[in-house]
Amino acid sequence: MKFSSKLAPRHDDLLVSVVIPCLNESHHIERTVQSLLDGTVQQVEVVVVDGGSCDGTLERLHDLAAQDSRLVVLHNPRRITPISLNIGIQAARGEHIAILGAHSEPAPDWVERNLQALADVPEAVAVGGVLETISETGIGRVIAAVLSSPFGVGNSRFRTGGAAGFVDTVVFGCYRRRAFDRGLFDEQLATNQDDEFNIRLTARGEKMYFNPSIQCRYYCRPTWKKLAKQYWRYGRYKVLVFKKAGQVGSIRQLIPALWVAFLAGSAAAAPFSALAAFVSLSVLALYTTLGLLTAAGARKQLGWRLISFLPVAATVHAVYGAGLWCGLFKDVVIGGAAKGKASATGRPAARKQEA
Repeated sequence: MKFSSKLAPRHDDLLVSVVIPCLNESHHIERTVQSLLDGTVQQVEVVVVDGGSCDGTLERLHDLAAQDSRLVVLHNPRRITPISLNIGIQAARGEHIAILGAHSEPAPDWVERNLQALADVPEAVAVGGVLETISETGIGRVIAAVLSSPFGVGNSRFRTGGAAGFVDTVVFGCYRRRAFDRGLFDEQLATNQDDEFNIRLTARGEKMYFNPSIQCRYYCRPTWKKLAKQYWRYGRYKVLVFKKAGQVGSIRQLIPALWVAFLAGSAAAAPFSALAAFVSLSVLALYTTLGLLTAAGARKQLGWRLISFLPVAATVHAVYGAGLWCGLFKDVVIGGAAKGKASATGRPAARKQEA
């Protein structure tokens, strides 16, 4: 799918434009924006694209914009994240374009470190660093611990850290402007649009680079319910990403779905086979042991709340995996059948835009 990628003319004094999609983020947005404006690089433009906030976010943004002309506030009446990103990118005037979440707090040298990484690795079209996942709620701290551990998220370097090097994706990346010359974010993907865009970049031979010195704090979902909803959407839309890209981003992204399939298969087979029951119990015991050992490593920061670590991790894995299977069924099995039927009748299958 092609997208208009006509960008605003560059402004020679602006090194970076930071694009932030935003909706009802009054609790975080001022901290996010001010962190950028007060950072070590002053030649920065902050472009916040609001999707119709009604919680005081816009008032805070307009107050900040009145004090600092480097903040630009734009509007997206369609309230869909990739559309906000595209509006911001097309308005961006910086030499480079970075993406940031509205409930994030970049380090004072975040922009500087991104620029240095791009200078050090000229073959990279984008660079990214580590998200330090944090929270201000009790269960949120457990969620943060899960999302910062290999047990929770596997070998995801932007979550758990690691050595600098080329990677298959970056989160809150800083891109050279040429990254958007052949298309912007896919507006049909209400989530995971950054995954699909980065797959597109690597498919055409571009490289992305991870540098752990690029640091940003990220406020995770504060409740169990919001976490489950987030990871269901991640899994649900991941299939669309794979389908559009024609490839799987990484094997890591399939493991939760395989885990859910194993659990379902075990539940069906164990009552009828002693061997199946033994294998199932052994694997579950190993999973539980690894989870408890990881939780024990976080006991100082979690205290008594470490008892929630394993249930939260299990929620992430199961909900993400189930969402992926749901997406596979709806978008490939049913969607494929609907497409075939439409082809036979000469009419295209209808597609519903999700907000």
